[in-house]
Amino acid sequence: MMGLLRAVAKSNRSIQTSIQNQGLTLPLCRQFSTQMETPQKDNSSDPFLRNPSSGLVYGRLFVTGKHTRKSDILNMLGSSRLSPDDVRFEYNMNYAPVSVMIQFPTRNSYEATLREGNRKGGLFRMERVGRQQWDTLPRYDGKTILLVGVPRNAVAEDVERFLAGCQYDASAIQMFGRPQRASDRPPTRTVFVEFPSQAKATHAFITKNRGFCLNNQITVRLLQ
Repeated sequence: MMGLLRAVAKSNRSIQTSIQNQGLTLPLCRQFSTQMETPQKDNSSDPFLRNPSSGLVYGRLFVTGKHTRKSDILNMLGSSRLSPDDVRFEYNMNYAPVSVMIQFPTRNSYEATLREGNRKGGLFRMERVGRQQWDTLPRYDGKTILLVGVPRNAVAEDVERFLAGCQYDASAIQMFGRPQRASDRPPTRTVFVEFPSQAKATHAFITKNRGFCLNNQITVRLLQ
């Protein structure tokens, strides 16, 4: 019996010596268990590993007409994810529309719109622009009318008489001097008038266009 116990003890020492000679220790299973329990690092906060399709994207559309409205742009793009607030018109110094800025909810939405334009045979041309260009663009939202051809000697009271019957804030009238292109024409004023809603601005555009302020016929334009 004693011989059997000595043989077992000798065998255990031999196993321990063999394991230690290999640079290992006895509680190996515990080490493996600890490594498996270590939580993985969450990479979702790493900006280099985020989904590139998320975040706002801005594009400039180069097709527009003198009387184009936001609803026309939305219908042309055919995107149900855009609203009128995602569209802003860009005007030149003569306040003629030259392009339209579009705010897309994601890069995927922007690229899908480009593909749709190509599928329709290049119906429109658009390029990607930065957020700063969108933020610095004046916002009119169809609530501002532009009066072109107001006489140089006109004052605010003359403009108010011209706009009789329209609902607007008189303090929102802005008047600027503007020279005529032809040398035989007297200089005029350009006047901006802001309205509390698109409906009221549209009403003024419909009812006052081609009316007279003093002796000048006035062109009324609705800024988008």
